[in-house]
Amino acid sequence: MLHGKLIFHPGEEYQVGKRFWQGCPTIQRTLRGTLFAGWYSGGFGEPSLSNYNLLVRSRDGGLSWSDPLLVIESLREEATIAIDIQLWMDPLNRMWLFWTQRHLRIPAAEPGHLELWAMVCDDPDAETLHWSEPRFITPGFLRCRPTVLSDGRWLCCAYDWLGNRYHYSESRDNGNTWIRKEAGEKMPTDFDESMILERTDGSLWMLARCFAGVLAESISTDGGEHWSPGAPTRIPSPFSRFFLRRLQSGRVLLIKNDHPKSRIQMTALLSEDDGRSWKYSMVVDPRETSYPDAVEGPDGTIYMIHDRGRTTFREILCSRFTEEDIIAGHLVNFDSYVCQIISKAPAVPWDAAVAKAAAEDDSKMRKAYFS
Repeated sequence: MLHGKLIFHPGEEYQVGKRFWQGCPTIQRTLRGTLFAGWYSGGFGEPSLSNYNLLVRSRDGGLSWSDPLLVIESLREEATIAIDIQLWMDPLNRMWLFWTQRHLRIPAAEPGHLELWAMVCDDPDAETLHWSEPRFITPGFLRCRPTVLSDGRWLCCAYDWLGNRYHYSESRDNGNTWIRKEAGEKMPTDFDESMILERTDGSLWMLARCFAGVLAESISTDGGEHWSPGAPTRIPSPFSRFFLRRLQSGRVLLIKNDHPKSRIQMTALLSEDDGRSWKYSMVVDPRETSYPDAVEGPDGTIYMIHDRGRTTFREILCSRFTEEDIIAGHLVNFDSYVCQIISKAPAVPWDAAVAKAAAEDDSKMRKAYFS
């Protein structure tokens, strides 16, 4: 198996001034307070054989960010695209960097078209990051962080975008090995992007994207042995990525576009009854935005990231708030903020000749693999 090209000292060609678009971000916080963010860019859009994932760092709570520390680039000669980075701190305080690879020479309906890869950093607070060798994790497409269950199992929702059932992978040995699992029958969708919450009664609640203008759900009451068929919830969603996680307080945090059709009203919601109702909410960004990810710090601070206008505004945005802010419905803490731009690509990133050549290259790729 081949993995994307790892570039540990990214050059000028990966700086923000050379990006035509950027989006699909992820965020993570270490025990000592270092923040990391990642997203993908490259070429004229997604998908492209010029796509790459990038990793940046903040040591001041998200107020300023580094240039790329690491780039995972597509393998053009192998027609393999590196897409959708996901960061995660595991219970052993190791930082995982996951990414999905799409092999264009393998038909989309066949196994091997999508693969999830990862590498691990044992000390993410170090000045120089040292990573394990990249390794294949599981088939599928990952767009959310894993869930750790009370019995120690790790669930990773790398989904099968063409099958008629929800899929995830399970590890019982701290991520050394992964077993492929099936959940319930899907509601109609192209991209599941599912997430799993363990409820206080021990049941597993999976939420997923669907075309119905709401989130879909599948439930297991026996630890994942059996799952209910996918069914619509009453949670509005415009067929876009969302974020779901239990907080240290016991409340459940859901971040999503709070609209049934449009990717607007990016909203943080809190539930005190395991997602059966959502008593508190705060609009983080009323504009057209997408793809939230978040992490909670030891003091309860929530760090959130999302994108705005991948090919238009080209913005990656960071917010910092608390449960107290969400309960109030607006920011009440002095240190809270929303929608700080941490990266904005220019409208014309480089000279016309280079832009024309890149556009022609992308056009050839799309004709070869997507026509």
